[in-house]
Amino acid sequence: MGTYNRRSTSTGSSVDEDLYKIGAVAKRTGISPECLRAWERRYGLQPAERAGKTRFYSASQVQRLLNVKTLLDQGHPISQLLRLDDDELQRRLRPQPIRSPAHRPRTGLVGGQLILAHREACRDLVTGDVGLDIVAEWTSAAELKADRGALPQLDCLVVYVPTLDTQHIEGIQEVCPDTRVVVAFRYATATDLDECRQSGRAILRWPAEWQTLVRRVRASTSPDPTSSRRYSDEELVHISLMASRAGCECPRHLAELIGEINDFETHTHRCGGRHGAVDGDHARAEKRLGGARAQLEESLSVFVETHGLLAAAN
Repeated sequence: MGTYNRRSTSTGSSVDEDLYKIGAVAKRTGISPECLRAWERRYGLQPAERAGKTRFYSASQVQRLLNVKTLLDQGHPISQLLRLDDDELQRRLRPQPIRSPAHRPRTGLVGGQLILAHREACRDLVTGDVGLDIVAEWTSAAELKADRGALPQLDCLVVYVPTLDTQHIEGIQEVCPDTRVVVAFRYATATDLDECRQSGRAILRWPAEWQTLVRRVRASTSPDPTSSRRYSDEELVHISLMASRAGCECPRHLAELIGEINDFETHTHRCGGRHGAVDGDHARAEKRLGGARAQLEESLSVFVETHGLLAAAN
């Protein structure tokens, strides 16, 4: 049956408590035995008892795993959840204020390096929520070009190239002229780097963390940086005041940096629009400011969600 009753502890005290084999735990929680073993190796999730190679989990551990699974399905990272005590898990299970959905660009990947990184991200994040809507993959630029005329609608195309070659990139851009292209490269000359930066080309040195790629894609495809602010001015002030909950001043410093970017972005918009429509230089500056803000907001959100810095404001 997979369920047993323990009547004494390692200290000799008498206790009645059901114990469950790993297979029974998997059936009750929906977490596979392979995943439980991996969490034990990576995060120290130890069973209550062992008998040889057989693992036994207590009823309280099973309940904790059920809570963890619920939060995993909501998108919380396992590396954070397994560090939380039971009270904090229960707090996170309570209904939270509804926020607008994150920007999830429809994205295509070109190159085996990126496809492998996507697979690893799906496996490591357990939930499979990788932060982007990956709708197509091509192992090479030649394979992409062969599909010309039958490409899916994309917001962004991420292309891996061993060496940054602007002519090669322009050839890829011609295949999908209305799609934003982000280039992940391993090697580059100073000349090619300067040319990409001057032309506003979105580039990313590879290898990089998957979340770094996600932030670069989101920043590159955000249609209006000004309107996509994650936190209002009032929320930034509240976060600064509640920063002591995190045990350090990092949330306050991040909130102040974001506020300064917001102020400068407003100035840039007014400066560039003195003669009507915002000119190209200022428009590009606004877009870069929006990307910088998005990355800082992503860092700040870790503190906000972990320590409930907006709980009293909502």
